[in-house]
Amino acid sequence: MTVAIPVWQERVSPVLDAASRLLVVRRWRGRTVERQELVLGSMTNEALVQCVTELGVDVLLCAAISEPLRRALENAGVVVETHLCGPVEALLEALHGGRWRRSEFRMPGCRDAHGPLRLRRRRCRRQSGPLAEKITPAED
Repeated sequence: MTVAIPVWQERVSPVLDAASRLLVVRRWRGRTVERQELVLGSMTNEALVQCVTELGVDVLLCAAISEPLRRALENAGVVVETHLCGPVEALLEALHGGRWRRSEFRMPGCRDAHGPLRLRRRRCRRQSGPLAEKITPAED
């Protein structure tokens, strides 16, 4: 599994569209086999989607993202999980341990990683989604 996280000062960047760095972590059989950090500069949405897909990213974890960019990434087959915050290393560890939905990684005002309760009430209660189905603590 390959995970990408926009980074700002070693934390999840507040907005993917304005992020200047992207951490890409590739794991296989429970171990990190490759880490790279990319400088994004001022990429267009199309260029960012192409870059992410060429890197083989399966999951993108971020705080906020514009709707057009989110849709483009999802149409390219990338699972996008939003409203996440905190130190990047702690979030990665929690993701691979199956604890990424804990409140410490949620943006203030968000009940879970899928967004505000008022917008996605049913999904928030179930605590499910594409990433929850894709990732289990035992396998990557």
